[in-house]
Amino acid sequence: MLTATRLRADHLTDPIGLGNPRPRLFWVCDGGTTQTAYRIVATRDGDTVWDSGKVLSSKMTGHEWGGSALHSRDRIQWQVQLWDEAEQPGPWTSTTFELGLLQPQDWVATWITGDYEPKKKHRYPVDQFRHSFHARTVASARLYVTACGVYDAHLNGTRVGDAVLAPGFTDYDSRLHYQAYDVTEQIADGANTIEVAVADGWYRGSIGALGTRNAYGTKTKLLAQLELTYADGRRDTISTGDGWEWSNDGALRFADLKDGERVDLTQTPSYRGVARETTYPLVPAAADNVVPREKERFTPTISRTPAGVQLLDFGQNIAGYIELTVDARHGEQLHLQFAEHLDTSGELDMAAIQVRAGKPNATPQQRIDLTLADGTNTYKTRFAVFGFRYATVTGDIELAAESVTAIAVYSDMGQTGAFTSSHALINQFVQNTLWSMKGNFLDVPTDCPTRERAPWTGDAQIFTRTGTFLMDTAAFMRKWLRDLQDRQMPNGRVPCVAPDTHNNEVFGMDQLKAMAGSAGWADAAVLVPWYLYELYRDEVVLRDSYDMMKRHVEFQITRTNRTGLFGRPFPKPDRKYISNAGQAFGEWLEPTDVYQQSILKDMIAPHPEEATAYLAYTTRIMADVARILGRDEDIPLFEEYARGCAEAYARQFTPVDTDRQSKMVRPLAFGLLEGQLADDTFAKLVNAIEAREYRIGTGFLSTPLILPVLSERGRTDIAYRMLENEAEPGWLFQVRSGATTVWENWDGTASQNHYSPGSVCQWIFETVCGVDVTGEQEFTIAPQPGGTLTHAAFSYDSVFGTVTSAWKRQDDLTEYEITVPSNTTAHIRLPEGTVTTVGAGTWVFREANESSPAAAAGVR
Repeated sequence: MLTATRLRADHLTDPIGLGNPRPRLFWVCDGGTTQTAYRIVATRDGDTVWDSGKVLSSKMTGHEWGGSALHSRDRIQWQVQLWDEAEQPGPWTSTTFELGLLQPQDWVATWITGDYEPKKKHRYPVDQFRHSFHARTVASARLYVTACGVYDAHLNGTRVGDAVLAPGFTDYDSRLHYQAYDVTEQIADGANTIEVAVADGWYRGSIGALGTRNAYGTKTKLLAQLELTYADGRRDTISTGDGWEWSNDGALRFADLKDGERVDLTQTPSYRGVARETTYPLVPAAADNVVPREKERFTPTISRTPAGVQLLDFGQNIAGYIELTVDARHGEQLHLQFAEHLDTSGELDMAAIQVRAGKPNATPQQRIDLTLADGTNTYKTRFAVFGFRYATVTGDIELAAESVTAIAVYSDMGQTGAFTSSHALINQFVQNTLWSMKGNFLDVPTDCPTRERAPWTGDAQIFTRTGTFLMDTAAFMRKWLRDLQDRQMPNGRVPCVAPDTHNNEVFGMDQLKAMAGSAGWADAAVLVPWYLYELYRDEVVLRDSYDMMKRHVEFQITRTNRTGLFGRPFPKPDRKYISNAGQAFGEWLEPTDVYQQSILKDMIAPHPEEATAYLAYTTRIMADVARILGRDEDIPLFEEYARGCAEAYARQFTPVDTDRQSKMVRPLAFGLLEGQLADDTFAKLVNAIEAREYRIGTGFLSTPLILPVLSERGRTDIAYRMLENEAEPGWLFQVRSGATTVWENWDGTASQNHYSPGSVCQWIFETVCGVDVTGEQEFTIAPQPGGTLTHAAFSYDSVFGTVTSAWKRQDDLTEYEITVPSNTTAHIRLPEGTVTTVGAGTWVFREANESSPAAAAGVR
């Protein structure tokens, strides 16, 4: 029987504290082939607030709320019944969602802070707040809480929820999120105590490459509101404000997201002080996002470095922290420092992840310093997260392997993609990419979990499709697009990072602010919403982002018809369509034997080739977006610049006079060249690849484009040779070198955990296995077997259900097994000519291989 599964509201499962009073509903079909009708029934406190009746439709996603108006705190139970292809009804499936505090007046709590005046250059212990109250047996209890800083809360000694590093990272001058928790089971009949600890976090702590502190303020603050509802309907509210106890003399003597924690386990907070009331100019908003949580755990192997220091190897490079248990005498010390890899001498390598390495103000420190109490000590990091595989242990005590655990921490996105093949190194590289995504998707998409830990726009845009194949990014990226909108400047200029890390001061100026609008980075404003739309087929992501997208493109157009500082002149009429002003990064991080970067060329001067290509590409996409949304009045401008920029590009930047692969890949990938010019450029690209013996030569922007360009123009064989190449530089060279995450640069001398070069996995999923979402409830499956692979399979748990494409080569035949989820269709195109459209089910096809006699005879 056809059944609705994976019921979600606004892409979230059983959410509490939703900020949208009209959430959209989603489900996936299971157990039948076609949904012919559905019925939604929603109730509030037993009363029906929406009954859609039987609706003749196959739609599974994005159902607009059609019931009565909803209000703050409403808890809604909703259920779905489906009818199958035989018009037979299936069983009901139900779930819930609950709204948060929707109106400013819902907040009756008062902001509080510690009883001290912080000095900007000083670091302070963690603030701890406490309040006691009495309660009767409750029917329900909700805690709404946020902080300027990061917090964790305890009720009667038990931790509230499992979110880590809440409330997360936003541009705190524009937006501050809160969390809502169901604490019904934690409220005692009688005396109760709530305790909340607030550490520096992103608000006051060390952020960005230079470890800037006090980026958003010098005072950590807390806002908490505990609402108790009794069986008779009466309510009590316990709120921060007058009378809350405070102290900062507890165990956490220092806590910083990047630098680490200093903890004295012989101390407990006295709460002898009284919190001060304070203010904050923003009303907290619901995040409507998945929260960071503790995930996989790893036990180390233990050895010693050449210097004799105890070394823990957890086997996997992660972003996270540790938990340990150790017996000690009062006052004994234990020190741990964390890094991603070892230097050439076998010692912990901090230089690769630190700015100002070797100096007292090096950042990040990634260090835990413990003062131990007499007896058994248990410690788990609370307010720091590190990028590491290794840790050194020094002090009075050494650790046993079974006494310490590394814990991965990342936003709670479900894994949606799984790839396997006959090639072990490719399999490992896909896993490395997944682990780099886990290591960098912690409330915001960062570049690395160590040195900068900055939410770079360029990294996000080139990885969005790969990341969305690997994990369910819908809620996560929705939140980040709001961060990006918050940071967009009044003139439409889009920054390089969002939220702001207040960082990268160079030459006495905020270099990141100067780099705002950089081609390929700022274009995330258009490309991320578009790529999400392509895979989720959800117009709302375009509608919510349209103003940002349009304003970005309009700003980029202002950079045409100009000659900026250090820019080269271009003749009319092409000058009108050449983007030739503003600082930009260019291609960035090409192999050093291909191109040597410099500050003048690659951070100060304009990059008209890259910028014009991206303007042509984004305006063409914007014309499509405007058509989808019915914004017809905007289409002529977008089409003019899409056409004009492409034509000007072809005249001014081709024929390509270099062997740099990026200069040939980009115009081909973006469709800027036609006819013989395109053919000649592609031939030059192939020659350049062969001359490099099939080693990668692209940088940051073009790496995800090169293999798709080869396949689109019929040279998938070369794409496989590049992917499988184990020489340096290359993807598999990293794996062969022992990497468990993806490197920032091709030689592995910088961060060991940058997900962006892993964007090549998009080609693995879309070409090796041929999976793509090409419409609402519609897939295209077009695998292209090749290289030395004898089998490959990819499973994608899409918003419409799980689609799988697998193939294996056996003698002269290749067998394809394709599974299409219920209530969807798939257009299948196989290499030897099979073309068909199928519905739900598992389908097996066999084709003779191209080189076999059977293939020559046309046998299928």
